[in-house]
Amino acid sequence: MKLNSKISKIKESQTLKLNAKAIGLKKQGLDIINLTAGELDFDTPKVIQNEVRKKLAENKYTPVPGLTELRKNIASSVQKNYQIKTSKKNIVVTAGGKQALYEVFQTILNPGDEVLIPIPAWVSYEQQVLLTGGKPVFVPLTKTFDLDVSEIKKHFTKKTKALILNSPHNPTGAIFTKKNLEVLKKLLKNKSIFVICDDIYEKLVFSKKYILPSKILKPCKNLIIINGFSKSHALTGWRIGYVAANPDIVETIAKIQSQTSGNASVISQYAALAALKFPKTDYLQILQKRRRLVGRLLNDLPKISFNFPEGSFYFFLNIKKIDQNSKQFCQRLLKSTGILLVPGEAFRARGFVRLSFAASEKNLKTAVNRLRNFVENY
Repeated sequence: MKLNSKISKIKESQTLKLNAKAIGLKKQGLDIINLTAGELDFDTPKVIQNEVRKKLAENKYTPVPGLTELRKNIASSVQKNYQIKTSKKNIVVTAGGKQALYEVFQTILNPGDEVLIPIPAWVSYEQQVLLTGGKPVFVPLTKTFDLDVSEIKKHFTKKTKALILNSPHNPTGAIFTKKNLEVLKKLLKNKSIFVICDDIYEKLVFSKKYILPSKILKPCKNLIIINGFSKSHALTGWRIGYVAANPDIVETIAKIQSQTSGNASVISQYAALAALKFPKTDYLQILQKRRRLVGRLLNDLPKISFNFPEGSFYFFLNIKKIDQNSKQFCQRLLKSTGILLVPGEAFRARGFVRLSFAASEKNLKTAVNRLRNFVENY
């Protein structure tokens, strides 16, 4: 029996696969420290839990694009944060940022259309483009993981349909500089392509130099913003995100969603409303402390180099002096020490590994100490 030929090109998400593996090994009673997951280790804030408890009797469909109140509140937040005139007509609520991206690609791409993806890159961009019949085109970032506009220009063709920007950046923790975003703005001035800004980590920033790419590029009429509440409010499992775009894009996404999932979970939508109502969390301060701790510990590791993350909660470690094959390195590390990291091959960055510092200080200290012993005896 022949299945959909496009599916044969798709790979399982390596980050989710490794996270599931870590959970399975822990259940077997093994001493595992999982530093793979792209999620905070905190519980959903009590204030959000309490607000949602009041809505547990809500069990009916909502409008496919989301609760009117939620869309209005998201629109107000987008207008405030991005200085872009926004109303509920510009917003569609989705079951997480991943669904938001998938539906955007389904909306804008035709078979053969090319999407520029700066690399290293989050694992799902490439796979979601392939699912539409589109073509991922990989554009290297600079050595410090900033945008390389000359490389972007070099990869433009008549088939280029979209460019993806993700800052703060997964997997590197880098932020794109204002200088290079301004250069990109000039390059895009006469180009009719979609610019997709994946801003899911925009609340988790440690640098005062950070600026949302969307703020620089907002004159672009084909700007699409992807965001959500997973990373900022520990709502990963609630699966709640959104797209902000022109009404034609939003209406088309809603049409697709009406034939797939329908509305995002009503309870998760009320969680998002609570997150907008109570935007302050102490997560950033805790992450800042962990970031300093891990950076200090990693500085003592031989043959490993890194750039200090300016956003998100990842260190992207260069292990090329130890092993060019990061997948092999991670397999040996797990077997020898019980530490799980994500190999750079998952992000198209051989010779690197991603370490999430969304873990307790105790586990981070233990993990880096084990990593030190492992590297010294590799």
